[in-house]
Amino acid sequence: MLMNRRSFLAGASGVTLATLLAGCQRASSANLRLAMVVNSVPAQLLDAFQQLPERGSSVAVTPQESLLGLYRLLQDWQGQVEGAAPIADWVSLADYWLAPAIRQELVQPIEVAALSRWGDLNPVWPELVRRDRSGIPSPEGNIWAVPYRWSHLVLLYDSTRLPKNAAQLKTWADLLRPELARRVVLPDHPRLVLGLAQKALGFSANGADPATIAGLDTFLADLHQQVRTYDSNHYLESLIVGDVTAVVGWSDDVLPLLRQYRHLALAVPPEGTLLSAQLWVRPKPLPAPAPAAIDWLNFCLGDDFATQLAIFGQTPSPLLWGGTLPQWPEPLQTPPEIVLTPAIANQSEFLLPLSAEAEARYGRLWQSLRA
Repeated sequence: MLMNRRSFLAGASGVTLATLLAGCQRASSANLRLAMVVNSVPAQLLDAFQQLPERGSSVAVTPQESLLGLYRLLQDWQGQVEGAAPIADWVSLADYWLAPAIRQELVQPIEVAALSRWGDLNPVWPELVRRDRSGIPSPEGNIWAVPYRWSHLVLLYDSTRLPKNAAQLKTWADLLRPELARRVVLPDHPRLVLGLAQKALGFSANGADPATIAGLDTFLADLHQQVRTYDSNHYLESLIVGDVTAVVGWSDDVLPLLRQYRHLALAVPPEGTLLSAQLWVRPKPLPAPAPAAIDWLNFCLGDDFATQLAIFGQTPSPLLWGGTLPQWPEPLQTPPEIVLTPAIANQSEFLLPLSAEAEARYGRLWQSLRA
């Protein structure tokens, strides 16, 4: 199953972005084409790139409402579907979708020698996108994508709905507390739910056989009793209207909400969390990238991009990975609990592709849980 990542309550830049996208699409002279989910790159950053005097690039954007839409674009271009949108130089894809895109030969390797900041990235990033031809991470593989933003799962809750004098929520195991019975929303995705349960018990979310983890079945059964619903799209609404007390969601979805609803609190469990990255991939049918396309990748790996992404996108650049609180831009420091500290980052994981046998084991466990 491919992960569905949608943002809820888009920021105030949404109208600006819609206007900018319309303008970009009318520009017949564009020398850079991007395909992305709306708001994955704030409008201000697209505008800043186009105004860089040494480049003079113009950008045309093919917006999509979901990652599934972007994946289908890659499939259309690979199959040369009649009436498909013009092929983009770069397509924004979540890391979870990278392996199937490689296996289906929808994307091509990227030559990173021309990227001036590639060597400045923490090793976690090259390791994530260096894959073999089956999409499995491999030190001998090619670089298939360039990351430009990332987020992590957090535990968000309404502290006013906890019993008086109750301790705040801090760990994944706190989701099992009696006062949260039928008051929790979890993502509607097997790898995320099973992964956070494995993290709660001190194990990797990428293990080949979850059945070998002592206590996992009991933990999952107890957790399921706490869940009001599994929802990846409207989980924040359930918390705001008071239908539930706690939700598990993505940091970039949650941060804008905390500015408006000051009674909400959050935690990033110290035992580690799950990660998601947005990547630029290059469709398979295209030739080597033109200078404007390389300029875009260098721009996305720059300090100015990282700062403006924090301000307007309220999410971190890969350059911030492993930084302490004072090293993060101010818009990402409040509340301080949302920052992924180096200690927690070291315990956190991206969801990596599994073998067919392991995928089947996870599928059976998920079906058993939901039944």
